[in-house]
Amino acid sequence: MMKNLAIAVVFLLVPVIVVDAQESKQNYEIMKLIRQEKFDLILPGAMRDNNVDMWIHVVESGRMDPLALDLGGWTEYRAWEPVCYYIFTDRGGDRIERIILGGEDLDGFYDIEGSSHDLLELVEERNPDVIAINMSESLGIANGLSHTSYLRLVKALGTPFAERLVSAENVITDFRVRRVQREVAAFAHILEVQRQVMEAALKRIEPGISMPEDIGWWAADQLLAQGIGPSYQAANLFLPYMPFSYMPVETADGVFDRGAFIMWDMGVGHLNLGTDIKRYAYILKDDETEIPVGLQRAWEHGQKAREILKRTIKVGRTAGETHDAIVAAMESAGFASTPSDDRTSQYRDLMKELGDSDKFGFSVDMHTTGNTSVGDAATGAQMAPWRSDRAHLVIQPMHIFAFEFEFNAWIPEWNRRVSINFEDNAIVTHNGVEYLSPINEDIIVVR
Repeated sequence: MMKNLAIAVVFLLVPVIVVDAQESKQNYEIMKLIRQEKFDLILPGAMRDNNVDMWIHVVESGRMDPLALDLGGWTEYRAWEPVCYYIFTDRGGDRIERIILGGEDLDGFYDIEGSSHDLLELVEERNPDVIAINMSESLGIANGLSHTSYLRLVKALGTPFAERLVSAENVITDFRVRRVQREVAAFAHILEVQRQVMEAALKRIEPGISMPEDIGWWAADQLLAQGIGPSYQAANLFLPYMPFSYMPVETADGVFDRGAFIMWDMGVGHLNLGTDIKRYAYILKDDETEIPVGLQRAWEHGQKAREILKRTIKVGRTAGETHDAIVAAMESAGFASTPSDDRTSQYRDLMKELGDSDKFGFSVDMHTTGNTSVGDAATGAQMAPWRSDRAHLVIQPMHIFAFEFEFNAWIPEWNRRVSINFEDNAIVTHNGVEYLSPINEDIIVVR
């Protein structure tokens, strides 16, 4: 079913202006649908599987909370209510009771709406044994509770409820990584638009003329025309991701020269979702008609490695167990493990040790994506040698992740060992790994 869902939509790169289309209203309604389905279908399991009776998510007025788009409601700039409590209570049955205190329920998602001063009375009436709150030592999106708001919460609850507080990181993790169909469809849509734009942009490169910013800004305009922006909007004021000359020549005066091997790593953000993929291009030299043999050979072995990795990732195993299985499967196939700790020169040192041998080295970084393109900020299982804080997490059905691995090989034409980073986005279902958009099959050739 998921496979059909991911490929069922046809996307157009050239935007068609239809006055009555009301794209803003459409996006609003899609977000409402996703939120409703998550509350109805995902939230009960996320709380019950983690033995949580009540989840209190504290939001301060005027501060953008990491789960603002997930929870809805209106909480900003309410001087008379400096704090808002989203409260989810398991009172049995097939749904979770939903309450908002100190905010407004504009879309009818919440059963009760009231003042933040009603908190203690409401909690006393429900008398939960375990109260999960948005504080976490390792998961940023589950740590939006400020120290001041924590003290206010503890004071408001008093004894014995303040003694029943635990981290909501597991509830929030499961609420995020367990996907509904409309989320997957929306993610697949923006991913496919991004893929087409990136590949079209790389084909526009004019050797000796085009600069990285020419390609980056052109792609950003194409995406913006479809309402899609970069995934780091606030951090860099909409500065797009730029392709760069990866190997073996440096750009002269900032232009892409012939013989350049170009890598482009990009993420886009839209509808509370974020992608993360890479694409490659090679500019033929004047005396070349094809990609260098050594580079093509390395690329083809990288594709073989990708198939091995795809067969190894399954629902139900932890991220750590999966990484061990990946290493075992790859080494059995003759590949050399050159893991990266992402902190030191470990990967480069191990790659250097292989030198000009015929061995192909690899390291994996199968990080979570979906709501954000960055694995460090995303929830869920992370399959990488240096992401040990997520190694204990189980890969759940509908887990969306960056199918990313580094692959290194000796390239005779360049007289050096080169690392190539393959990255596409995929989902894990009970059927196995399924791609959410056509993957990077070939290096784009610029003539």
